[in-house]
Amino acid sequence: MSSRPSRTAPASELRTPPRDERRRRQLVDAAIESIATYGLSRTTVARVAGLAGLSTGIVNFYFQGKDALLLATLETVDAQYLLRQRDAIRDYSADPVGRLNAMIDAAFDPEICIPSRVAVWAAFWGEAGSRDDYMRICAAREAELEATSVGAFEEITRVGGYAHLVPEALGRAFHHLLASIPESMLGDEGPFDLVGARATCRGFLRSIFPLEFSGEPPRLEEELASLAPGCEGTGESFQTLPPWVYHDPEFYELEKEHIFARQWILLGHISQVQKPGDYITADFMAERILVIRGRDGRLRALDNVCRHRASRLVTGVSGHCSGSLVCPYHGWRYALDGKLEGVPSESTFAGLDKSKIRLPELNLEEWMGFIFVRFSPEGASVAESMSTYAEDAALYKFEDMQPLGESRVLDCDFNWKLFVENDSEGYHIRAGHPGLSRLFGSDYNEAIGGDAGSQAFSTLVREESSVWAEASYQRLLPEVAHLPDRLKRAWAYFGLFPGAVVQASPDVADCYQVLPTGPESCRLLTFRVALPDERREMRAARYLSSRIVRNVINEDLTLCRSTNEGIKSGRYIGGYLSSRELGVKIFQQKIRDLIPVATQEEKPAEGRVASSNSLLRAASGRQRVEGALSPSGASA
Repeated sequence: MSSRPSRTAPASELRTPPRDERRRRQLVDAAIESIATYGLSRTTVARVAGLAGLSTGIVNFYFQGKDALLLATLETVDAQYLLRQRDAIRDYSADPVGRLNAMIDAAFDPEICIPSRVAVWAAFWGEAGSRDDYMRICAAREAELEATSVGAFEEITRVGGYAHLVPEALGRAFHHLLASIPESMLGDEGPFDLVGARATCRGFLRSIFPLEFSGEPPRLEEELASLAPGCEGTGESFQTLPPWVYHDPEFYELEKEHIFARQWILLGHISQVQKPGDYITADFMAERILVIRGRDGRLRALDNVCRHRASRLVTGVSGHCSGSLVCPYHGWRYALDGKLEGVPSESTFAGLDKSKIRLPELNLEEWMGFIFVRFSPEGASVAESMSTYAEDAALYKFEDMQPLGESRVLDCDFNWKLFVENDSEGYHIRAGHPGLSRLFGSDYNEAIGGDAGSQAFSTLVREESSVWAEASYQRLLPEVAHLPDRLKRAWAYFGLFPGAVVQASPDVADCYQVLPTGPESCRLLTFRVALPDERREMRAARYLSSRIVRNVINEDLTLCRSTNEGIKSGRYIGGYLSSRELGVKIFQQKIRDLIPVATQEEKPAEGRVASSNSLLRAASGRQRVEGALSPSGASA
């Protein structure tokens, strides 16, 4: 999560900082993201450098180590919150009621009260008891805000004639209410309910000072109304995502945070890592991922980053480690389960405890023989997401398949969503894929539910294609006995949001995962697996299907590049969806649900995409709560 000044920060703070200051801010931003994701103890100089896209040497140059970087991060988060509070109450020096209302608005400002910032503050506060430097900053902030609350309570008590109240105790209680609610929301699923938090605080004030706090300022509603209104007056009602979300850097950062850091990623197949020491790798979102089979037979997803100086431990898309994972830089040695085993010249490392050092582990799940990893430990499993389609998937015996050729990585110059959308519908097949039209005619069936999984299939037509490779495939494809009749001549597609696909035919499974590498670029990870079958006809069918699939992918890449340029046209402001594009509609609705700012037809002001999204997530959370509490919601 990027670090930004408060909306009310002085103009001097908003000027472009010198290069050194920009670099320091970049590193602090990365530290905030790391602490929010991994915690203080697992935040390292190497991890921060990776998130910032810089070297560890740069981090040490600006901060001289982890301690200085963490202290600067705490000071930054603390200063931004205090600045927001001071700015909020500046205009209410003679109005204690307005001062308390302003403190509530500032405490739950959607730019400040977001999970990453609250998690960072909570992490530092939790360590303050054993760190004098942390305690100095945390205690100073708490003392100032508590004094402000108590002062306002004392003024209202005196002027309002509330002689029976103890303003100091109540002011402290109010301060602790403001401080505790954000941390309590960290355990909730979904966005922070900022509306509910504000209502809780004002309800507390109203119970003490009923005359002074009889109403609730509609600040959030006003801010929601101030967001981009869309294309009013055009007379159009567009069904697609707005064009700006396909090339905007701020929206791309939200996608990394709310989609790809929390969803399953398809990396390979168990046949690629059969023996202890076999591994596959992937680089994604500044992370290096290593999936390796341990001596205990278990598959693990580990950081492919040495804990010493952040060198890459293994290279290549796949490979084998005969004994241990040995860093090529300084020779640090790790067991296949990630535990640190050996350190050359260990005696030169003062206080080094190898038992406390290991490669961090990611969430990993095997489904039907396919390997999925996820950065977040929370959320539905792959099996749960694909349960509707598991019966059909099991018919292919994916877990018994073996690699067919090498894995490939394709770097593409268009937004990742365009590839998924293209892959989610059959409406474009007749015009965009003449070969598939010759093979399957207009046959395209899809089954898409409300979960993250989907399925589609097409059946080969009886009439042979006029193209040699396609006709030969139709003619030579042998029968696969374990498949039911409806799948013996069909190509089936099993998809998992946001971008994993297993395309299964009787002869082979073509698998791919699309991953974003920038607002207008993505990477396609592809591999093929198949059941052992040495029949001549099967070998021929697999060769022919590889040619057909290669042509289809090239056609899709051309279509996606064309669309990527088209959405940047100033005259294109939205599009329409056919009933044959249900997959696209569901995919785009998932994007809107996870990143509500995608509902805005016009991009919010520069630098305001993340805060606008937080505001809309808060409003969405409130609507869900209100729906659950309504009579109809209760009965449901």
